[in-house]
Amino acid sequence: MHEAGLARSIAAALEDAGRLEPGVRVRLHVSGGHDDPELFDESLRLHLGLIAPALGEQIEIVHEPVERLCSGCLEPFHAVTADEPCPRCGSIAVPVPTPERVDVELLEPVSAA
Repeated sequence: MHEAGLARSIAAALEDAGRLEPGVRVRLHVSGGHDDPELFDESLRLHLGLIAPALGEQIEIVHEPVERLCSGCLEPFHAVTADEPCPRCGSIAVPVPTPERVDVELLEPVSAA
């Protein structure tokens, strides 16, 4: 799976920014590129945990909707996965490959209480 490569890239970017340390909080904005967000999250978390254990549970993954085209009414709509029904007529989306994009957002560090 390509999640191993993504995990390496994310860890390298955080290390280059001097932010690969315990307590750092990161939000990943993911759009397109995969059909099952839950499997993607599970695999990416596994690889990140192996590559950068300091990140631990400080990673938040947000799946952003991408534009889809309805197979019934041909209206565009936004959805996270291709199997989400069209809000207008309930039909499924036309299968259109959507390029994957992952943006890294650094959040405020977790404060030690």
